[in-house]
Amino acid sequence: MSVISSFFANLWILLSNVRRSLGRAPEYVVIQVSGALPEFAPETGLLRRLGVRGAPVPPSLEEVRSRLRRISGDGRARGVILRVQELDAGWAALEELRREISAFRSGGGRVVVYLQEPDTRSYYMACAADEVLASPLSTVGVVGVGTRVNFLKDALDRIGAEAEVVAVSPYKSAGDTFTRNDFSPEAREQTERLVERRFESVISAISEGRSVTGERARELVDSAPYSAAGAVEAGLLDGAVYEDELPARLGDESGASVREWEAARKVLRRPYRRLRRGTRVGVVPLSGVIVRGRSRRLPVPVPFVGGEQAGSETVIGALRRAEAARSVGAVLFSVDSRGGDALASDLIWREVDRIRRKKPVVVLMGEYAASGGYYVSAAASRILTRRNTTTGSIGVVITRPVLSGVYGKAGITPVSVERGARAGLLDTTRRPDEDELSVLRAQLGGFYEEFKDRVARGRDMPAEDVEPLAGGRVWTGEEALDRGLVDDIGGFEDAVEQARELAGLDGKAGWIKIKPPRSARPSPGTNPAETLWDTLDSARDLRTPRTWTILPYELLEES
Repeated sequence: MSVISSFFANLWILLSNVRRSLGRAPEYVVIQVSGALPEFAPETGLLRRLGVRGAPVPPSLEEVRSRLRRISGDGRARGVILRVQELDAGWAALEELRREISAFRSGGGRVVVYLQEPDTRSYYMACAADEVLASPLSTVGVVGVGTRVNFLKDALDRIGAEAEVVAVSPYKSAGDTFTRNDFSPEAREQTERLVERRFESVISAISEGRSVTGERARELVDSAPYSAAGAVEAGLLDGAVYEDELPARLGDESGASVREWEAARKVLRRPYRRLRRGTRVGVVPLSGVIVRGRSRRLPVPVPFVGGEQAGSETVIGALRRAEAARSVGAVLFSVDSRGGDALASDLIWREVDRIRRKKPVVVLMGEYAASGGYYVSAAASRILTRRNTTTGSIGVVITRPVLSGVYGKAGITPVSVERGARAGLLDTTRRPDEDELSVLRAQLGGFYEEFKDRVARGRDMPAEDVEPLAGGRVWTGEEALDRGLVDDIGGFEDAVEQARELAGLDGKAGWIKIKPPRSARPSPGTNPAETLWDTLDSARDLRTPRTWTILPYELLEES
């Protein structure tokens, strides 16, 4: 932005703020917190851009953060009410929101969390607030944490399908969902450790937020669920009230003025624009299972490859844009992925490794940055993680579907004519023989060695020190920090600050989200024919023998 345009833009904001100052700001602003709380808002479709409103889109962390900053910067509101409904966010996202709540409170603002139907995750987040309330008939289900893995072996047997899986170690158990009906001993040990770490985070949050001992916090969880009145008596809630009773509770005799965000924003003073002559931090997001081609969001999640997919073409396009932009002095690579296709991961890794020699690249890990998600991060100048991030899983697995039973049940007799001793290496109509399995193992070993080498070079770590951390072993963010796989624990603002420092930028330098070139980005909206085709493409990925760097399971929370 030029000096002249910046001047006139800020003059307009000044006039607008004078008018807004004449209005009465609310004492409390209500911010809706719901959905998955992704790091950034998804791309808007054509209809929404034209002003045609559909169902409200749940806010992203970026939007909640921006609203809290706006309210804090205005200075007239006493605080905010976070109304929590149907919250389906991961633990790393909730950790980030807790960090934003603490920052708002540090600035003098008051935070009240109003829970509609509290569960463990929403309550973990709420413990960072000044006051925690719920509706009178709510069930406070702070019953602990758990996980569920859906094993598919019996389901595949029923249709005559199976899979040959070659993995680098028992810990690299991504293929177990296809070949087993239960955890392997190694996978169970790993999963139990991750669940225990998550449970400890909950206990710590309750202990700190509700001013009780850790032992008492465990007793409270073990005695759950509670009625709202019972939770108040136990000290888990500060009150049980209906939403319309909030003004009376939070104010004096006349009650506090409370407004929804959409109404409040019209009277809150707007922040002034900074002159954009200097360089900024360019933010490139990677979210979903890593695949080849373009990024896409499937209308129906496909087992193993998920619903949201980060395409190598799209991510690379955005990284190259950040590299080429003179106004971008450093790259913040936001990674939230449990991995995916090995080749696609390697192509993205190459861009990170190449670009960081020109500009600093700081990785910020989300809910997952494991397997391929860690692979693409390994070459970064610096890696930050949340405490509750699931990371590591350094390893490779090859899945080779065997569909002979499916053909038999369908009455199809496949007949092949081949030339070359291994022409049928990837033929899914039959089981691979020992020679073909040896070839797959050799390919797997070669890729695994390359993966470990990239980690060793990226982390400046002796090669022999990588193996005990690899083999598919999975770590929390805190464990990864202790083992040298990441550099720091922090959130979005911490990552921006460290990117500034590495690039030698001014402390006030802002950030900008980098969009990929149009040719690498899916068209906006939800074209049914296109999304159906994307789903079929993803299903074909499972049918095709492929090398994967992917987290063993997507841990499905039960509470």
